[in-house]
Amino acid sequence: MKRYPLTKEYVKELRENPNVEKATEWTVRFTPEFKQRAYSEYYRGKSTKEIFAEAGLDVEKLGEKRLQNFRMCLMEKAEKGNGFSDKRTEREGRAVQSTEAQMLKKIRELEHRNAYLEQENDFLKKIQELEKGYNGKAVKRK
Repeated sequence: MKRYPLTKEYVKELRENPNVEKATEWTVRFTPEFKQRAYSEYYRGKSTKEIFAEAGLDVEKLGEKRLQNFRMCLMEKAEKGNGFSDKRTEREGRAVQSTEAQMLKKIRELEHRNAYLEQENDFLKKIQELEKGYNGKAVKRK
């Protein structure tokens, strides 16, 4: 599926809109307040196009696919019940591993790597034994 970038002029226009938190030529991030309002209005029967038009956003320039993705993401966030704020920028949204948990994870990784290397060494030893058995003699094929 081909993606289409937004024009620089429209990105500038989006950044000035109070409902837009961040805008680039490839992405548009909306404010949590706008997402909450859009969710409420959507369930009152308004279409996504109407909601965006009332917010001062040009639906033609945004494109149908972006509107569909916005609606799908909005429904997913509403189902999760965590609110409409963007967790990517908040440290609170991420689980912080304790140093003990980090050490246990590292131990598991090293044990796995050790077992793999042992298998690899065993395999190489078997190859060396086979090569010794041939003593440089060519194998005849039938």
